[in-house]
Amino acid sequence: MVTRTIRLLLLVLGLGIAASLVWRAGPRLIAGMLARVGWRFAAAAAIYAVHVGIRAVALWRSLLDGPVRFADVLRIRLSGEAVEMLTFTGPFLAEPAKGWLLRNRGVTTAAAFAAVITEYLLYTVVAAWLMVAALWLLLARGALPPGMRPAVSVAMGIVIAFLAAFAFAAITGVGLIVPLLRTSRALIGRQNAERAARDFRPVEELIIGFLHEHPGRLAEVVAIETTAHVLLIVEIWIVIQALGSSASWITPIIVEGGVKFVTVAFAFIPGQLGASEGVYALLAVAVGLPAAAGLSLALVRRVRGLLIAAAGVVALTLFDHR
Repeated sequence: MVTRTIRLLLLVLGLGIAASLVWRAGPRLIAGMLARVGWRFAAAAAIYAVHVGIRAVALWRSLLDGPVRFADVLRIRLSGEAVEMLTFTGPFLAEPAKGWLLRNRGVTTAAAFAAVITEYLLYTVVAAWLMVAALWLLLARGALPPGMRPAVSVAMGIVIAFLAAFAFAAITGVGLIVPLLRTSRALIGRQNAERAARDFRPVEELIIGFLHEHPGRLAEVVAIETTAHVLLIVEIWIVIQALGSSASWITPIIVEGGVKFVTVAFAFIPGQLGASEGVYALLAVAVGLPAAAGLSLALVRRVRGLLIAAAGVVALTLFDHR
């Protein structure tokens, strides 16, 4: 109950921050920019739909075993999109939901959750590389306020450490999550820590097996995830061009890589409302665009995400009748 109340308060706070940003940038200016997007909004929505479909391919290829058709995996991916967008819980509810839906299609519990975690992990690995590149470009160009540079440097260090841990696990075949769960006994108690480690061990063994013993499949899924990220960069480029900017191809890379930081740093805020809009505005100014352009891009992405989530609701309905 307390957690739900806190999340509700954060949601209200985020809405207030987003409204404040829109008001400061100028509602008329933002409305005018959104009008300029015009038919390109349909292009952005179509690109995002393809992005979701490509991630469904990545999830499908992350399944080493299991009698699951791609059509079912696509419905599962769309269902997860609906849960993520409409409940404002992000991946915390959407990813487990995908695991249970895969389990309902005949995949063992361990294999289902291993596939979901593997896909999300590899998507995050590619996102981490993009984020490091974007933050490095911002620092090298001196585009960030001096007060932000230490925090950005720390963020880069954390992301690089994550990439190093991933490389270690993939190369050596040694899992890191179960040992971490065991060392958490001081926080959650010895029995809870041992139970969590015991329950997660079969899942981690499958994940590590995929990363270490199937290099060809690993490279394939990484390539698929990279394609998904490239589509998001193209989407930003289309919207920026529609807003009347002649920015270089580096600009959408910086913006897309920079906004990856939002999901990690502000995961506790439902839907990253307010935080996301603020980061878009900040990045827009950093690359030489007006803050209103960043806010317009954020709004376009929220609306197109809701449209795809609506398709996910239909997918959930189909599952209810199968």
